[in-house]
Amino acid sequence: MSAVRPLRTKPAPAEAATLVRALRADDLPEVAALHARVFGATPGRTPEALAEYFEEILFRNPWRDVEMPSLVATRNGAVTGFLGVVPRLMRLEGRTIRVAVCTQFMVDPRHRAELIAVQLLKSFFDGPQDLALADGANESARRMWVALGGSAPLLYSLHWLRPLRPARYVLSLVERRTPALRSLATIARSVATLADAAIARVPLNPLPGAEAAEWFEEPLQPATMHAYLADVMAGTTLQPQYDRPALEWLLDQAARKTRHGSLRARAVRDREQRLAGWFIHYARAGAVSEVVQIAARRGAFVPVLQRLVFDAWRLGSTALRGRLDPRYAQELSEQHCWMRRDCNWTLVHSSDAPLLSAIHQGRMFLSRLEGEWWMRFLEE
Repeated sequence: MSAVRPLRTKPAPAEAATLVRALRADDLPEVAALHARVFGATPGRTPEALAEYFEEILFRNPWRDVEMPSLVATRNGAVTGFLGVVPRLMRLEGRTIRVAVCTQFMVDPRHRAELIAVQLLKSFFDGPQDLALADGANESARRMWVALGGSAPLLYSLHWLRPLRPARYVLSLVERRTPALRSLATIARSVATLADAAIARVPLNPLPGAEAAEWFEEPLQPATMHAYLADVMAGTTLQPQYDRPALEWLLDQAARKTRHGSLRARAVRDREQRLAGWFIHYARAGAVSEVVQIAARRGAFVPVLQRLVFDAWRLGSTALRGRLDPRYAQELSEQHCWMRRDCNWTLVHSSDAPLLSAIHQGRMFLSRLEGEWWMRFLEE
């Protein structure tokens, strides 16, 4: 009997390894599709519109630097991961700092077991920037970032909250966390409105006197911001570096972000027309007004904050929320603001010791205009 000859089979082709490379314009449709898989589709926004927004922010921003590109991870030619990079410029005691702001860090859910996120982040950290920065990171991103040599400075992860209509604000929290109580919302809101009207007249509450203060507001122009940036950043050593066209582009982008309400940018002056500072926030009646930036000359922070508080109050906001500027922690506390860490972390990575020291000691000027918060990838 002849021996049975074994069947010959071709060896399975080896699966291609993950490749991390610079983002190309022709990758954008795939990146937009990946974004929809990770974060869900945005009602009213087509995949083509999302891809165009990626192009606008990543390829047409005023600070684009070909040496600091966004990154994609690919396997067998398909995009499986993405890390967006928006270059920015800062200054540290007279020298220019190249900053790479990380945004939309994501991995295809079908490939999350393949360490793609680690490969992307390592490649990002190996870039030529002096500082890598993220200010919208969740807890899992924080753990990975720190494990790879970065840090999470707590001072810049803290936010302040100033209740304006405390009863309505608390009611909104209850409605969000206990949907079953929404059926009682109409009655509860009427009661809350009456309670807030009474609270507004309590002598300890500064709102009633804000209208008669020795300060007034006017629309804030990019030219005014540019002219007085050095004055409002006094006391910090790591500062954003802007030219006027970049400020105009950035404010236009922020104004097009509508999920938090309508953007209001107001300059504050005294009776002699001297600029005290400015505030930028999203006004939204019946909800929290998100503060994008509050800036003031030395000694003028409290009046600027009070004008912001009154502006949001008269527009119907229930509370104000903004990122902590460590220089003004005491003033914020004295003006009835609570400080806490919300769900997002600010993360940094650098091999520059003086740079990291400035950050961890609270000497960086970092508002919501300098990171990724102003972007509208997750618009309504």
